[in-house]
Amino acid sequence: MSEQIRRQMDRLIEQIEYHRVRYYNEHNPEISDAEYDALERELKALEAANPKLVRPDSPSFRVGGGVAKDHPQKEHATPMLSLENSYNSADLADYFERCVAEVGDETLRYSAELKIDGVSLSLVYLNGSLDSAVTRGDGRVGEEVTLNAKTIRDLPLRVAAWKDIDRMEVRGEVYIDRDDFAQINEKRAAAGLPLFANPRNSAAGSMRLLDSREAAARHLRIFVFQALGPWAQTINSHIEALKQLKELGFTTNPHNTVIQNLAELERLIEDWSAKRPGLAYDTDGIVLKVDDTSFYETIGYTSKFPKWATAYKFPAEQATTQLKEITIQVGRTGVLTPVANFEPVALAGTTVSRATLHNFDEIQKKDIRVGDWVFIEKGGDIIPKVVKVIESKRDRNSTAYALPDQCPSCGSEPQRVPGQVALRCENLACPAQLERRIMHFASRNAMDIQGLGKERVQQMVEQKLVTDLVSIYQLDEEKLWQLERVGTKWIKNLLGEIEKSKTRPFARVLFAVGIPMIGEKVAELFVQRFPSYEALLAAEVEELADLHGIGEKVAASLHEHLRLPSYQETFRQFGSMGLQLVAEHKPPQEGDDALKGKTIVVTGTFNELSRKEITDLLKQRGAKVTSSVTSKTDFLVCGEKPGSKLAKAQSLEVTVVGEEWIAQWQNP
Repeated sequence: MSEQIRRQMDRLIEQIEYHRVRYYNEHNPEISDAEYDALERELKALEAANPKLVRPDSPSFRVGGGVAKDHPQKEHATPMLSLENSYNSADLADYFERCVAEVGDETLRYSAELKIDGVSLSLVYLNGSLDSAVTRGDGRVGEEVTLNAKTIRDLPLRVAAWKDIDRMEVRGEVYIDRDDFAQINEKRAAAGLPLFANPRNSAAGSMRLLDSREAAARHLRIFVFQALGPWAQTINSHIEALKQLKELGFTTNPHNTVIQNLAELERLIEDWSAKRPGLAYDTDGIVLKVDDTSFYETIGYTSKFPKWATAYKFPAEQATTQLKEITIQVGRTGVLTPVANFEPVALAGTTVSRATLHNFDEIQKKDIRVGDWVFIEKGGDIIPKVVKVIESKRDRNSTAYALPDQCPSCGSEPQRVPGQVALRCENLACPAQLERRIMHFASRNAMDIQGLGKERVQQMVEQKLVTDLVSIYQLDEEKLWQLERVGTKWIKNLLGEIEKSKTRPFARVLFAVGIPMIGEKVAELFVQRFPSYEALLAAEVEELADLHGIGEKVAASLHEHLRLPSYQETFRQFGSMGLQLVAEHKPPQEGDDALKGKTIVVTGTFNELSRKEITDLLKQRGAKVTSSVTSKTDFLVCGEKPGSKLAKAQSLEVTVVGEEWIAQWQNP
């Protein structure tokens, strides 16, 4: 009986998947919506009565139902890099010249496809079934949002052609079309809920919802733009890969083509720019890639983006409005930033009423005055900024803007930063600075202390429950009960988060303390070479500046701030409280660069070490580890089930080694 029911469920799933592709991918439905819904209802009824027979790729998951406790972080097997932006013909010409120079072929072809203004997502299929979905995050680590991804109706949950492939990865852009976005906001307005700013923000928030039923109600869609894995490695053309992905049931953006030069691209920009307002979804540019994927390793990568691709950004939309007020924000390092407040105006699909003026020199240079009529635009269609003043509409009685003579938070006299255009409040006890330092310290990419939001931090600072970063670790139940609207559960959770943050690696602690110019990636670079606070403190500024990717100003900032008594006391107390001031890994030692200059690919599964551990070990010895086998590959480290890379390495006469070869590079 159960076998008969299983076959019936399999038949329904095949029918539903067939008609889903006809409707969402081919836009040529064969049955009515009512008939399609009837198939889904029949399947759900069988699944409800036979829960043990439910397949993990069942289309029933598309309506949601699962509730996640949280979205755990997950590392990308291959980093999800950003794209370098191009804004004009000169930028694009430079991109074409660089690619031709690297390859030595002036007949290179380039794929061009519309850049969707959405949220990037990585989707992993194991033996053809969707196993996990992870957001881009910082490019290395993202959030797993599998339950929500399964609600995306134009995303196949199973790819029959990949059933014999251990692992395939697909990447795409999740979005909400304009009509659905308008309906979502209409429902929120009727319910008295705040409206979403734009479709992109709505899509991003939807992917992070804990209840997948809510995500299903947002009508998420996806355009797939890349595949990684054995299947993809057999296709040397990006455009051809898109065509084959569509044949497999994925939705790809129909606006894609191949060009050969800047003149063809400029005609394409003109054509697609004219069509852009009539599309059902938001776009913000055109993505260019060298179409022949076999050239990717030759052209190479930077730490942030592939050099074989670029994103041309459409010119920003502009609007006019009247400037009503200039307010001052105080940053975590005390820098005062002027902010323009103007009459709300519709711009690039959103309503804006504020824009940063960057610094006071910018105000004086553009002679921006309160009461002026100004042009506003969104840089890259995201960040509002004041472009220029419409002087013909200026009130003859207006006066030039006067620099502030006191900090709006603490009243201290601001000082001009030597060698910079910024004004800074130098009062370390300034409440606004402290609030922002704490929020930065607790942010996700720093110490990741959930519960320390803006309102809570403001209360803590106002009531002097926290007076510096160290005092976060001195909070207890008695102090937290002094806050408004708190309960036992929230207090317990916050104290648990604070305790958990003590395990964050040293690089994140260094980033979290907020030293000027020391960002997340820079902190990691320093810690790779100087793996402890003591080692950093002992380093001379010349040693710090000698690191690849570190400039003299950055090195000087770290060197100077680590010697300030306030920072030294902070690190001293952090150490006594159990925070990590020593990196877990060892830095490269003398002779560790024995593999310097070697290009190595790792494939298959291994018994003793994971692929990541092998990759990290090879990098510590100076090797360049890549994902594709080319004629420039020196070694292929091959485990079990190597896939197509082994055959390609043998055809190119690349040296193939096994797991035992790795042992010689491990520390004794």
